[in-house]
Amino acid sequence: MRAQTIAGMLLLTPCLLAQVGAQKPVPNLELRLLPGEMVNGVPQTFTFELINVSHHNVWVADPAVQCDDSYDGSLSLRVKFTPLHPPGSETGGGCAADRFNDPPILERAREWKLLPPGERIEKTAYFAELHYEVRQSGTYEFWAEYSPAYVQPADQQILRERGIDFPLEQLTTLHLAFKISH
Repeated sequence: MRAQTIAGMLLLTPCLLAQVGAQKPVPNLELRLLPGEMVNGVPQTFTFELINVSHHNVWVADPAVQCDDSYDGSLSLRVKFTPLHPPGSETGGGCAADRFNDPPILERAREWKLLPPGERIEKTAYFAELHYEVRQSGTYEFWAEYSPAYVQPADQQILRERGIDFPLEQLTTLHLAFKISH
């Protein structure tokens, strides 16, 4: 009986290890959105923070704010508006930019910022730069999204072989809600 139990455990071990290995990796970065000075109940600035929450260095391309950029990644402010007197709501934000003929990955990585544990990239954007308007009474929900620089699978392997850790996960903050009544 004991031999059968041990044999069963040995057969299950690879299955369990495969399941553990298949789990989604824990992100090395945390994204935070901090509202700035308030005017008429609405933040006039937002600060985006990308914080290294791991126990090792992480290399991060310097992300663009409020613009989709697959080369360096992007930090975007999203907004959902729910009018005080319905109908409807709107979601919006963003622009797009891209580059072609990327240089080799090790050359690109030289431009990235080294974030030791606990360090952060901080970017503050002003109301006029964020592509949102506050004209109507209602609830405005804001949240931030981070899209890391796109790195092709073959280039990911090159970076890993050289011990360079870098973000691959998209991140989203919690929603911050502000009620406005004119």
